[in-house]
Amino acid sequence: MMVTHLGQLPAIAARAIIINCRTRAVTTLALMSALRHANMPVLLIDCESTDGSWPWFAALAEKHGFDMLRLPLQPHGKTLDGIFRASRDDALLLVDSDLEILRDDVVPAMRQALQAPNVYGAGFLHQGGDMSVHADIKANVGRYMDRMWIPLCLLKVAAAKLAIENGGTFMHSRDYLEFPWHMGLAKLLYARHRLPWLKNISLEAFADSRERIHGERFLFREYDTGARLHQAMVKAGLDFTDLGEPYLSQSLRHYHGVTRATLIADQQNATTPGAIADEVAARLLAEYAIALG
Repeated sequence: MMVTHLGQLPAIAARAIIINCRTRAVTTLALMSALRHANMPVLLIDCESTDGSWPWFAALAEKHGFDMLRLPLQPHGKTLDGIFRASRDDALLLVDSDLEILRDDVVPAMRQALQAPNVYGAGFLHQGGDMSVHADIKANVGRYMDRMWIPLCLLKVAAAKLAIENGGTFMHSRDYLEFPWHMGLAKLLYARHRLPWLKNISLEAFADSRERIHGERFLFREYDTGARLHQAMVKAGLDFTDLGEPYLSQSLRHYHGVTRATLIADQQNATTPGAIADEVAARLLAEYAIALG
């Protein structure tokens, strides 16, 4: 069924969400795998694709029975915030458009984990760690914050909605801490790291103050998509269940960053669509009897 807003869909226990942005081939693989292995209704959301995605998926929907919705193309986190605000379902399974579910075991394990009252989500924990910011800064001066692994996670809608209403968000962002008394000024000062004649100026005299005020000496904290929401959940006393292995390596295949490489040229740490085109086409034909037109 084609819908104009999420409120048209009946409230159900769990629904899979796949967001497509001009990645018709890999999205088809993600979609078919979710239809086969997730055992729940699937909603495909298309965001201003220009590669013939809408009529392609409309034809597939006639045969395979999934719902479709169009939304504006926005930052991924903003789109997710809107989806959870509008959803009336108990839980949403986020399936990246470049992820293929390979087996029947992983989604049931996630649904079982979600039965615990103190658990807000299940899947895989993307653990944080030290990080640099670009090639000119060799040292690990920042902190990448923990988050749910966004390519596949099952989240309770009510918990996420409440967190978003209270200021939480899926949006990516960065806290600048170098000047510990004012994050706005810290952001301006941090820009000097990209200027050859200023980048060697150090503010390490404030390191002790950073640790006292912010609890760490890092120059910034990086919140990737979902990290701020995860932080809000943890502060509220809720947990995220990490399934770990063997699910991550045996039950999934992830072509990391295909959408990002499609929408933005010259992306590092991202899979270009051309690099996997033959593999994706072959899997669609062999596993799902679908030939890309």
